[in-house]
Amino acid sequence: MNEFITPETFNAIDDLEEFITHVDPESYIARVALEYLVINSKSDLLEKLIEKLLTSTSEESRTWAEVYQIDHLLYKQEISLIEATKQLTYKKVKSDELATLIKVFQLYNYYDLKNFEMRASLSSLVAVEIPQLIDGFMKNSLLCREKLIMQGVHLHLNEVEESRKCGLELLENALTPSMKAIAYNLLGISYIICNKDMALENFHKSIDLAKNLQNNRMLDQAQISMNFTYCYWNETDKLKEDLYELTSLNNKQGFAFYLIKTGKKNEALKILDDIDLKIDNDYLKAFDQYYRGLISGERLYFQKSTKYFELAGNLYFRQLPLNELNRIN
Repeated sequence: MNEFITPETFNAIDDLEEFITHVDPESYIARVALEYLVINSKSDLLEKLIEKLLTSTSEESRTWAEVYQIDHLLYKQEISLIEATKQLTYKKVKSDELATLIKVFQLYNYYDLKNFEMRASLSSLVAVEIPQLIDGFMKNSLLCREKLIMQGVHLHLNEVEESRKCGLELLENALTPSMKAIAYNLLGISYIICNKDMALENFHKSIDLAKNLQNNRMLDQAQISMNFTYCYWNETDKLKEDLYELTSLNNKQGFAFYLIKTGKKNEALKILDDIDLKIDNDYLKAFDQYYRGLISGERLYFQKSTKYFELAGNLYFRQLPLNELNRIN
C-alpha cells in the first residue's frame, strides 16, 4: 500500500542529496520524489534519482524512472517531442498515478505540437482521472500541472476568462514558487491587449519570483512579455535597449518591435531579414508577418500573420493582425 506523502514530507528533508543517496529505491517515497524534484527544478538531483531507480529490483520503480527519464531527455532537448510522445504512448504501467502522469506529459507535448484533437481528448481524460486518485502529494501536483497547462490552452484558444480562472486557482494551490511564476506570466499575457496595468502587475510578480528562484528561463519569458506590453501600449520610454540582450529569436523579434515603435523601421526590417531563415515555427512566423505589416502598412502581411497564428493554434494573439486589418478598413 502506498505511503501517504504530502508536500510537507519533502519540505521537512534538510538535505535532499543525502536523502537521495540513502532512500530505498523500491519505496513509494523514492518514486514520488521524482515528481518533487521535477517541479522544483532540481535537474541534477533528478538525474541521480532516475539512475538509482533504473537499477532497482522493483519493476514499479524502474517504470517510474523510465517515464521521468523520457520527459527529462525532452526537457534537455536530447529527444524530439514526437519521439517522447511515441515512447510515452507505448509505455505499459500499473500505477493509476503514473498512468495519469503520462497523459499529463503527453498533454504538454501535444500542446507544443499543436495537435488540437489529441490535446482536447487527453485534457478530458486527465480532468476525469485526477479527482479519482488517492489524496496526497502526487494528486496535488498533477492538479497543479493540469491547471497550468489548461491556463495556457484556454489562453491560446482566446478563452480568456477560463484561462484567468485556471491561473487564479493555481495561485491558490501552487506547490512551488515556479508554478506561481508561470501562472503570473500567463495572467499578464491575458491582459496585454486590454489592460496594460494588470498585465504589468502580473509580469512584475513573475519576474520577482523568477529572480528569487534564479530561474533565468522564467525570468526571460516574463521580461520578454513585459517588453512587448510596453511597446504595444507605446510606452517605449520605459524600456532600455539592454533589455533585449537575449539571443533568442523571440527576443530579437521583440527588439524589432521596439525599433518600430521608436520610429526606426529600417533597422527593425534589417533584424527581421537577418533572422528570417532561422524561423521554423508558425508562431514566430505570425509575429514576423505582423511586424512587417506594421513597418509597411500592407494588408497582405497582416493577412498572412492571421493565417500563421491560426496554424499555431494561438487565437489570442491572432487579435493583433485582425485589429490592424480592421483599422485599415
